[in-house]
Amino acid sequence: HGEDAMEWILFGAEYHKAKYKRDMKAQQQQQQQGSSSSDSASLPALPEPLALSKNKHYLNCLRKAFRHVASLGFVEMPNYDLIGQCLTGFLQNINPEKSVPSMDWKERHSTSKRRRTISSNTSCTLDTGGVAWNLLDEDDVDPLDDNTLVEAESDRRAALEAAAAVLEDTSRSAKGLDGNNAPGGSSSALDNGTFTGEASDLARLPLQIQFYLSQAEYNARHSDKVPLHLALRDWMLLAVPLAHGAWDTASWERGNHRTDDDGYRNEVYMSMLQKCMDAAEPFNRFSDRECYYYPTLGGEEEGVEAKKRKRRRVGTTNAVVPHLESENSDGGNESPLVVVSRAFFSLRLALDMQRGKNFAPPPKLSFGY
Repeated sequence: HGEDAMEWILFGAEYHKAKYKRDMKAQQQQQQQGSSSSDSASLPALPEPLALSKNKHYLNCLRKAFRHVASLGFVEMPNYDLIGQCLTGFLQNINPEKSVPSMDWKERHSTSKRRRTISSNTSCTLDTGGVAWNLLDEDDVDPLDDNTLVEAESDRRAALEAAAAVLEDTSRSAKGLDGNNAPGGSSSALDNGTFTGEASDLARLPLQIQFYLSQAEYNARHSDKVPLHLALRDWMLLAVPLAHGAWDTASWERGNHRTDDDGYRNEVYMSMLQKCMDAAEPFNRFSDRECYYYPTLGGEEEGVEAKKRKRRRVGTTNAVVPHLESENSDGGNESPLVVVSRAFFSLRLALDMQRGKNFAPPPKLSFGY
């Protein structure tokens, strides 16, 4: 490949991938035939190398940089100005009549294994599986309207899409390149490089889940000050979508390679399930009567008063078991306690099922082979 293989380095990705496949096929033929040679006529032809591999200017830039690095001792500092000049030399179009195809380092095929980008047509309403649990008394209704969070999530998605589009356009026009070699852009509008670890996991989730988790954890930290029935109301807002709704693995789990039906463990989902269960512990898992009955009236004997206590007005719906007869005459088709119990059971079941799955492999680095 020339005096120092510089030409071979610049042959291009398509050539090297094709050569790799050709070499692998030749090796298979040799193993099958039991000989040291293979039939070259049956092997696929190699594509033409990139034109820049024949350009002396580009070769000299690359050769100059490699020779400088090879001359350095273990503790010597490279001449970064020299390296920068060599790299900048590739931006000069020495032969404008010859178009040199660029390698698209950011190319991603649209398959189910890639994280879905946000679409304005995607509903921002959380999936609850047709299950609902709401306090009906005016004083107990959550002052935050659900539509506020839905609109905020819609605005957030639109902002992320706009930011991703701007980054992509900027990368394509940077330094006069067509964008294939320029940095920037994102494989998904949900990927946020500002956060790491758990913060990054939460940032991928819808705002509704983020808010409901924060409220439930706040109540758990101040369990001695938050009324039990209000803590249960806030907890059910988090528990219902986790227990009965669909988990968007492709968008909410780590990496850009997951699918909703890949069968691997959803670690972010497991973390949310555990956080939800932990938030109920300070309230004795909402098993006290105060969660479902109005408080006692002062001055009455405990035994007599206990019989007079009325159940709280709770509106419940359940599309999971729609045939259940009405047990809550004040606005629901199912007993509030049954809905809460089913939520706990579904959370524990989902957590156990996730623990029985294997960890997902890391994102695959595909070179097109």
